[in-house]
Amino acid sequence: MRRGVRTPDRSEITADTPLSLDVAARIAFPDGSMSGLTLRNAATRGDLGYAKIGGRVYTTLADIESMVAARWVKIEPRQSSQRRKSAESVEVREEAGAATARALQIAESLQQTLPWKKLR
Repeated sequence: MRRGVRTPDRSEITADTPLSLDVAARIAFPDGSMSGLTLRNAATRGDLGYAKIGGRVYTTLADIESMVAARWVKIEPRQSSQRRKSAESVEVREEAGAATARALQIAESLQQTLPWKKLR
């Protein structure tokens, strides 16, 4: 049976202290949302820096911080829909107006030249 690994106090470690993946997960994510297995998978994908020593895998809190920073999603502030609509709608109306006018001209010329009944 595997013996439990002691989680060191945060004051005992630095950002560059090598930690087993389980211990690093417990310290970096104290809410338990990440496990050692999750960190192992991230290391395998190349998302997390690690060292393999004696068949064991170690990482640092700095490596975890770099991984999280690289995956952080930046949210763009939303623009007011009125400002966006007014600028876009003028362009769209101009383009649609020109296209509609041209389509009506084509339809009218076809109605005059074709022998079929005129559309109502």
